[in-house]
Amino acid sequence: MLKVKSMNINPNSLEIWSKELTKIYGKGEQKITAVDEINLFVKKGVHGFLGPNGAGKSSTINMLVGAISITNGQAKIKGNNAGSQDAKKFIGFLPQDPALYGRMTGEQYLQYFGRVSGFGKEKAIEKTKELLKQFNLTEAKNRKIKTYSRGMKQKIALASALIKEPHVLILDEPTSNLDPVGRAEIIKEIRALSKNICVFVSSHVLSEIEQMCDYITIINKGKIVLTNKIENIKETHSKANNVYILNTNSNKEALKLLENQEFIEKVWIDARGLNIHIIPSDTHTLKQKVPKILINNNILLEKFSQEEFTLEDIFLEMMNDNFRGI
Repeated sequence: MLKVKSMNINPNSLEIWSKELTKIYGKGEQKITAVDEINLFVKKGVHGFLGPNGAGKSSTINMLVGAISITNGQAKIKGNNAGSQDAKKFIGFLPQDPALYGRMTGEQYLQYFGRVSGFGKEKAIEKTKELLKQFNLTEAKNRKIKTYSRGMKQKIALASALIKEPHVLILDEPTSNLDPVGRAEIIKEIRALSKNICVFVSSHVLSEIEQMCDYITIINKGKIVLTNKIENIKETHSKANNVYILNTNSNKEALKLLENQEFIEKVWIDARGLNIHIIPSDTHTLKQKVPKILINNNILLEKFSQEEFTLEDIFLEMMNDNFRGI
């Protein structure tokens, strides 16, 4: 399993930290362990939190923001115990389905959250103007939120999470139910925010996590199965699988030439016939001989490289019951 080295890490130096964080619901035979002794080490930047439905993501997030109690273990936000008032003052939180006050205008809504966050009237007005401009909502500031599109509602909800100038922004499915344009705008905003604060984001849309995040943590059945930089995970996975992709102007003919080569363990064409996939028994010889074989048979080489795996490829493999780690 790829993981961040946890030895000698000072929890006060991290934005989010947990040690053996556990959440158990129910008692006796009805007892369910939703989060099972997980350790989180989250720094500034964008940190993705992934897992299938029921993996324990929402329970973890709710413990971090103080919405539910911790059964066992510890969690800290900026060195303060999760759930405490000292921790909450550092957090901005956007739940998966934010409850918006539809009868308020966008301007009224943000000013209200500013005042609730402890700002005086003038400061709340100032921050509201700033955030309306930041999210391109100035022209809609006097419209009631119930008339907003889904994308606009998500923007105003994200703005409300930012109004108290948090150090740690926790987002649960921030792009759910948005169209491609709305998704792109939120992703762009998250990347911009991460230059100054920590963003801890849970999402099912793995292609978006790949665009947004520096680090990811994957949780399954309440346990962390992997945590590392995305680039490290992809590199390690690619090396472990050692599959090469070949494309030519005549893939069927090229396949016949490669099928019985002693330096190739397995070779096949994908279902759409677009690429030849090769698992070598000798990588060095593969790289040397394949171009020569194709040239000698007047076949044009169009692509020849090690297969790049997406985060979604890796995630799906890890969710397989037979997965043993990479």
